[in-house]
Amino acid sequence: MSLFLADLRTLRNLPTTAQGRRITIGMMIGLGMLSLMSWWLANAIVSDQRLLRLVGELNGEATLPRLLGYGLMTCPMVATWLGLATAQKQLFETPELMLWRQAPIASFAGPLQIFVRAVFLSTIWSSALAAPFVVAVMQRSPAPWSAYALIPVAIITCTVPLLATLLAVQILMVRFLAGRWLRLILSIVAALASVAFTIWLLLNLFTTGNDRIEEVVATTDLAERMPMTVNAAATMLAHACNRTLAVEHFLPVLSWIAGALLLFGFGASVHARAHERYMESDRPMWRRSNHRWPTSLASNVRKKEFAQVLQQPSALIGFLLFAVLVFVLAKERVLVGNILSHNRIAHEARDIAALLTWWFLAVLLVLYAHMGRLALWDGTQWPLYMASPAKPGWILRGKLQAIATFLMWPLLLVAVAGTLTLDVDLPSMLWFLGIALAGTLVALGIVAIVGTWPRLMQPDAEGQILQGGKSFIAAMIMVTMFQLALMPAFYLWLQLTTYVRRNRITSYQVEEWLPWVLGAAVLYGLLVATLGFWVGDRNYRRLLAPR
Repeated sequence: MSLFLADLRTLRNLPTTAQGRRITIGMMIGLGMLSLMSWWLANAIVSDQRLLRLVGELNGEATLPRLLGYGLMTCPMVATWLGLATAQKQLFETPELMLWRQAPIASFAGPLQIFVRAVFLSTIWSSALAAPFVVAVMQRSPAPWSAYALIPVAIITCTVPLLATLLAVQILMVRFLAGRWLRLILSIVAALASVAFTIWLLLNLFTTGNDRIEEVVATTDLAERMPMTVNAAATMLAHACNRTLAVEHFLPVLSWIAGALLLFGFGASVHARAHERYMESDRPMWRRSNHRWPTSLASNVRKKEFAQVLQQPSALIGFLLFAVLVFVLAKERVLVGNILSHNRIAHEARDIAALLTWWFLAVLLVLYAHMGRLALWDGTQWPLYMASPAKPGWILRGKLQAIATFLMWPLLLVAVAGTLTLDVDLPSMLWFLGIALAGTLVALGIVAIVGTWPRLMQPDAEGQILQGGKSFIAAMIMVTMFQLALMPAFYLWLQLTTYVRRNRITSYQVEEWLPWVLGAAVLYGLLVATLGFWVGDRNYRRLLAPR
């Protein structure tokens, strides 16, 4: 109970400090944006007349629980993502674990506290993604105010049992099968869960209205597709909406929650030994080579960034799974359906525009992670940078060189995916590569500006950069600035689509225009990259200056 109260005091004290206020504001903005987006989608779906005709009245005995179950299906997805993507790090690498194990408290208190944190996080995410749809459905039924009070209970029912199962299974696996290969397998599973959740969010975000209506109807027709926890929670809410709620409708919900707590309690009892086995298996996957490091400071920093990626199997797996995400986006033709449908535009221009759209989306997904290499993820080396007599500009140059190399991976993936899905010819592919390289320069300039912004990346008194709300704000600023920087390209495509309403664009015209487009893109990219490096150099000197 003391650990639980300590976390509550931490949350309560967040608004009392400047850093805590930034975290709180950032989290509120992020969750608010997710909730608002989910609310818009939910109202558009539930208000659709085709859906109402297909599924009947919302207060029907069979229709209402199925619609509520469709809204609650987001909860198991969130629980699976958090249970697989963050469980290994939270269960076995949390900084407080060693202190908890040495403290005179029960051995199950530490893992139980981690479980409570995971439940809190999953409940917040599930509420932001699932609650708007559930509320939109309940508003169109004769639901009293007491029915809305049961929404948190329904969300917990849909998340806690699955989350407890995933955490307990991983504890038992580490307890009896700990080793270097199990760590690698868990890292692969965590990366797969993160990529799968990202793909699921993207596909739901860009699903058309007709496809979404068909999906809702299919779910209401096949109620057996819902997990048992979702079915129990949806049934409870439906009876509450129809004012027929009884004790027997609470029993399945309470049974699932109690069973989850018992299961995790069994896993928590062996967590101490599992943690010891996990620490014993911490060995490097590759041995250090005897090659000498270069003498240039920028080269050393660049090689350090490469070494950090190569020595982390999860990072390498993340690169591979990102390739799966890109190929899924290309196969589903996300965001390029309208582009490829312009028959009055020569196919070379359509193919290049589609490839550039996929490249923009792929870079947007990884730009925040690479931006963190400048300062946000470098907390352990930051005191060394501050004490070093080296020029901050040389450190920044080495980091930007490494980021530029990492940004070649989305470019290569989009090129391969475009060749396989669109059958792009070689000249069009070369034009795309040239324009995308210029866009990479623009991305580097934006990364250099936002990733070194002192207001967002200012270290604390111990030289560490606090991650939390301000990192989310930094991500939003970076995405917005990157989109604004590429606005000339969007404007050019808009003018092109306006032009084709009266004229047809031939392949000969495209061949005449492409050299000018490539030249302008390269000059623009060099301008943004130069400006970004100049601003980033000034910011880096301010970050590394003595305080």
